Parts: sequence; C-alpha cells; structure tokens
Amino acid sequence: MRKEVPETARRVLENEPYARVNDGYLIRRVVEILEPDLYKNDFKKVMDNIQYLGISAESITRARRKYLQENPQYKVDKTEKARRLEEEKYFIEYSNHIPSVI
Repeated sequence: MRKEVPETARRVLENEPYARVNDGYLIRRVVEILEPDLYKNDFKKVMDNIQYLGISAESITRARRKYLQENPQYKVDKTEKARRLEEEKYFIEYSNHIPSVI
C-alpha cells in the first residue's frame, strides 16, 4: 500500500464533506488525485489497475472510518442512526437464541 493513500483520503475528507457520506466519491477523488492519468480511463480499467499501483479501496474506506472515529462531530446523523438500529436488531436476535438456564 502506498503511504500517501491514507493521507490523501484524510485531506479529501477534511475539505469535501460529501466524501464523509459517500465511499464511492471518496475512492474516486483519491484515485483522481494520486493517479490523474489512470483516472481519465473508463471505470473498468481504473478498477482493474488500481491494485497494481498500490491503491486499495479498503485502505481508503479504513481511512474514512478512522477519520470519523477521531472526529465524531463529522459523523452523519442519518448514517449513525441506521447503524444503531442495525446493532439493536442484532442484539435482539442474539438474545432470542441464548438458552435459558432456569
């Protein structure tokens, strides 16, 4: 992995609020900044070749999660609410499968 990938992702997240919400936009902007010549190609060619250039979509999204963990004031309320509801559903489902010992 290239060292400038997380740094670039952080810069984009700081300067462009839409990148905090949309992973696809964030990945596109990071590729556009780091590899402008590759970015001019079609989507298939970009996605086939970014792995050979040391750019990983997973590392970009990991940088976003880390950024939002360090800066919770930038978390999107709608996304956070959806995550909490899913977590609550998981715990309810999990509790239904715990055998009682009584």
